[in-house]
Amino acid sequence: MSSLLTQNAEALLRKLILLDMNDVANNRRQLLSSFYGMMLFLIKRLIKGCASASQNRYPQILVLQRLIANMPAALYRHALVLVSSGQCATAMIRLNQNIFRGHLPSRALKAWMLLDGREGVAKNYDKAIILAREGVRLGCHHCLGVLACCYHYQGNHRDCGIRQKAMRSLELAHKSSDTGSRYGQYALGKFLRDGIGGQEKKINQAVALFQLAAKQGLDRAQFELGLAFHAQDRAEALRWYQLAAAQGHPEAMYGVAYCYDKGEGVAVNYTEAIWWLQRAQAANCVNAQLDLLDCVRK
Repeated sequence: MSSLLTQNAEALLRKLILLDMNDVANNRRQLLSSFYGMMLFLIKRLIKGCASASQNRYPQILVLQRLIANMPAALYRHALVLVSSGQCATAMIRLNQNIFRGHLPSRALKAWMLLDGREGVAKNYDKAIILAREGVRLGCHHCLGVLACCYHYQGNHRDCGIRQKAMRSLELAHKSSDTGSRYGQYALGKFLRDGIGGQEKKINQAVALFQLAAKQGLDRAQFELGLAFHAQDRAEALRWYQLAAAQGHPEAMYGVAYCYDKGEGVAVNYTEAIWWLQRAQAANCVNAQLDLLDCVRK
């Protein structure tokens, strides 16, 4: 039963993802209608022989509730797929739909992309910190890690002094990382690498945390690994830059362009370098804006 139900449910959820979600009420009716029809088909076969209609009705309601509850997770997974292929603007639409439904990981991912900006998504620190703070209030362990980065990004944040901000950021990063959140792992790794909060720098521990976050697909952790490998293994550095650049991360796209321009880890290719610089420039990477003209002249 579970296998058949999962196959049908995912097929319907994929169709739901493609719907225009502006008309929420109408789409909810479509969702209920589609799931109810599928549910009747399954229940009649799998619970055949029940004595009364009321006995059939109860499992139908349970299945329907479970399928509806799975919808935000399906939309979130689709948003992650879109981000991994650089379709960040479209992913934002999916995340907004999920935030409307109270899905906390979607709130964390949106805040994360707003911190640096992405290709097709403008940088907005103020909106990022509002999203992260509200997520923390609602109990989102992912938002703890994002908020730690928010406080760190703004060196003279109006809420507290630099020293207090650093200690608060470190505390949030530890809490988030302890839950296995990729955002917390990245934040804690960055703080350990830079010696935030007056502590000793711990490069090896930082790289290990970056690797944990990178395995979960976090673009900035992938970019940091590229920086870590750049001095000793340019090909490996380029691989990590490319993984982050595929998600539309501005600095990672610049890193890929730099490798093609200088021939580091790959053969020199000015055409590729210019293409990546143009994309990085469109994502408001300052370094790309400065280097694009020089690369075109070569």
